[in-house]
Amino acid sequence: MDLRRTVEKTKAYSGYFNFPLTPTEIHFWLISSSIVPMSSITKFVQNLEPKETEFRKALQNTTNNKVKFAQKLNKYAQFFPTIRLIALTGSVSVNNSKPSDDIDLMIVTYPNTLWITRPFFLIFLSLVFNRRHPGDNPAKVNNHFCPNLWLDTDSLSVPQSRRNIYTAHEVLQVKPIFDRGHAYLDFLHSNQWTKHFLANAYSRLTQDISKNTRQNTKKSLLFVPLNFLMFILQYLFMLPKKTTELVSLHSAFFHKNDLSGKLERLLK
Repeated sequence: MDLRRTVEKTKAYSGYFNFPLTPTEIHFWLISSSIVPMSSITKFVQNLEPKETEFRKALQNTTNNKVKFAQKLNKYAQFFPTIRLIALTGSVSVNNSKPSDDIDLMIVTYPNTLWITRPFFLIFLSLVFNRRHPGDNPAKVNNHFCPNLWLDTDSLSVPQSRRNIYTAHEVLQVKPIFDRGHAYLDFLHSNQWTKHFLANAYSRLTQDISKNTRQNTKKSLLFVPLNFLMFILQYLFMLPKKTTELVSLHSAFFHKNDLSGKLERLLK
């Protein structure tokens, strides 16, 4: 393995998002299919420049404020018994958020309850907080919640067709703010494929996974007909505006910007 090139690829990936990495972060996010010790890359990394340090401090302060705001969801989550996990994604999850950024969310539900849960949760966000809607001015969505990734526990693993370095980052960047029954660990365990791209990150994040921490999710067939009906109704509603979104009975990926192709070309 050419460790110098591996470090440069890792820095280039982060540089695409204008986010300089510390030596510790380079080691954590090292683009490698095998675990590499910090001692092996020390000579290829440098501390941040003073301007980069100040830039990172500003980003961190903004991110901390947004995370604190997002944690207000915790006291309401208990009223949604079908929700197992609410997690931050996007720029906030990776400490790279600007003041005008929205707050991206991933919602994980129990089996056969995703499409039942979704409309109630969206109404709740609209009434109690601010929710980002398609077509909103990007400059005016500060602290608006954007629940653009939905999964149920029958579909925690990212589809084979979407498994790449970009999606691996997105999976391992997830930050849980509400977790019922170790759903976050279930999510990581279901996406072991990410270690083929980011072995260090996956290893560090899954150190606490054990057979005793994972929850066996009970499946209720009572919700199947209603969930299917709600799926059809919502799918028909969004169909005229649907573009690149990936929607199924057990998952919904509402991200419109897939950067995987650009990033793979950059790394080459």
